[in-house]
Amino acid sequence: MATNSAKPNSQPSVTHKTQQTKHQSANTVSAKVNVPTLMIHGVGGTFESEMPMVKQAVQKGYAQWGLVVHVKADGQVTTRGSLKNKPNPIILVRFDNNVAGELQDAKWIKNVLTTLKTKYDVTEYNIVGHSMGAYAAVYYEKYYSHEANQPKLDKLVTLAGPFDGIITERKTRWIGRVSDRILKLWDDTPNLNRLTATGKPKIIHPEYQLLLNKRNEFPSSAHVLNMYGNLKNGTNSDGTVTNISSESLAYLIGSRVTSFREKMITGYDASHYGLHNDNAEVRQELYKFLWNK
Repeated sequence: MATNSAKPNSQPSVTHKTQQTKHQSANTVSAKVNVPTLMIHGVGGTFESEMPMVKQAVQKGYAQWGLVVHVKADGQVTTRGSLKNKPNPIILVRFDNNVAGELQDAKWIKNVLTTLKTKYDVTEYNIVGHSMGAYAAVYYEKYYSHEANQPKLDKLVTLAGPFDGIITERKTRWIGRVSDRILKLWDDTPNLNRLTATGKPKIIHPEYQLLLNKRNEFPSSAHVLNMYGNLKNGTNSDGTVTNISSESLAYLIGSRVTSFREKMITGYDASHYGLHNDNAEVRQELYKFLWNK
């Protein structure tokens, strides 16, 4: 989803629900100092969209700015910055065509990682994806990560991921801005879907089926933290993506990866955009998971 330019809010008045689905807790995974972390924005976003989440990490010395990566509309990748002698480098990724959709974004993630491996000798990486950027990251891992010249995923953070739909009521602002195919992703209704006893969603939207088709293709050595917001207003959503849509990721990869953990964030800043702009709890969880800070 698109972002706003709000600065991080330091007020920590949120609560959360945690669900651990693997024997190893995803927030105690050892950190590898030289592994870069890619920040992937959603539809309508820019590289600045995810900056509030990690700016404080740089200020505290947990990580350093590494690269700014631009992906042009034709898929060409350009980079600015350096990874040399930078512990925990952060890579901000910008898709110049930021309304191309999650499937195209996944292809561009492949281009970015190919560049990182061939130009910077990157062999492992972390990804933090917000909204459609989270979906694109998961799609990439299932469909492209096994190809040649692709480095290995270490940790994935999905934030407000719309894996099984986006609330239809949020479609209006995107009419005329995105293609008709992408508009069809706004196909979910609050409190209509549910998870079955196996964790599989009762209603499977087409975009979820694409991920389900490759259920056994996600890298098994990865560690995953899945975070999402609940406004506690009766919709069981962050205002844009339902909790069921985000929680449906567990059925796709939860039993396959090395560790998988879910965290529901609630409170004044648990909205779809607040989660990555001004949520202190999200930042705390992110730093602990990625860098043990």
